[in-house]
Amino acid sequence: MSKKPKNIDEPFSPEQLERLEYKGDKQVQLQRQKEGLFQRYGAKRDAQDIAKQVRWKRRAGITLLVLVLVLLLLWIISWLLTTIGDLVISVDSGAAKKGILISEDADGNGATTKLSASMVKDVTNITYDWLPATLDLEAEGSHNGRNYLAYTFYLTNNGNETVNYQSMLQSVKAAKDADEACRIMIYKNGEPEVFAKENRGLTSADGTPEAFEKIFKKEIPENYTPPTKEEIEAAAGQPQNKELVNHTDEEIVIQPFIDSKTVFNTEIEGLEPGQTDKYTIVMWIEGEDPECLDVIRDGYVKLMWFFNIADEEL
Repeated sequence: MSKKPKNIDEPFSPEQLERLEYKGDKQVQLQRQKEGLFQRYGAKRDAQDIAKQVRWKRRAGITLLVLVLVLLLLWIISWLLTTIGDLVISVDSGAAKKGILISEDADGNGATTKLSASMVKDVTNITYDWLPATLDLEAEGSHNGRNYLAYTFYLTNNGNETVNYQSMLQSVKAAKDADEACRIMIYKNGEPEVFAKENRGLTSADGTPEAFEKIFKKEIPENYTPPTKEEIEAAAGQPQNKELVNHTDEEIVIQPFIDSKTVFNTEIEGLEPGQTDKYTIVMWIEGEDPECLDVIRDGYVKLMWFFNIADEEL
């Protein structure tokens, strides 16, 4: 075996050169193996990181979507309760299956299971005597006045059998106790009834609840012609009309609410197939009520009117 030259200037023998090339090739291969190992490890770590990021983004997206849906649901509930109107009328599914539907049109056009009245803004207290005598005859749907809600609709039996149905009106939301001084007048087929909350803590000398003010039916003018929609809207934008109308001698006894939330809950018997009941509801803040105080200013009352088949759960 040849010896390594002592002088670096001496030329390498072929054997020495071959050994050096082999050693260099082996070191290169080892280095390449190490680099490949690190590359594979790095690629694996990169793939794991990417997978984690994808999972995190997916979970974050699902969480965000759920939050958006919850907020949307809360907004819809709030919108229904605060802006859809002062009055919502609905027919439950059982009554609808029997053919009971409601409509703003006397001919039943657009019959549905839910109606909503337009809101009345900037309301101040008025009194029954200032209300027109013809509110049940003016128009269909919403025909609000300056300081009162008025809404007319029709309930029709489109089924094949005679039914008894239940009619229940509830005060579902009231701000600043505005419902304490509220009056609600219901015309059913032209006959009016008026409802009010009993005055809190106010009693007569004999200890019974203080009586409501007396009101009387009003005379319908002869040759009455209903106003146009434009005339109704124009009148609602004008100052309150305080002109008194003629009364009859027939008293309307004001009925107390059944409880703090339920205005009335009555059963109507014998609605035959094809028969229609006409309803008009009028709501106002009665200035003659002892509860009509400054504390209820800027308050509001929202009502829900339910119809269902008698003896069935709402």
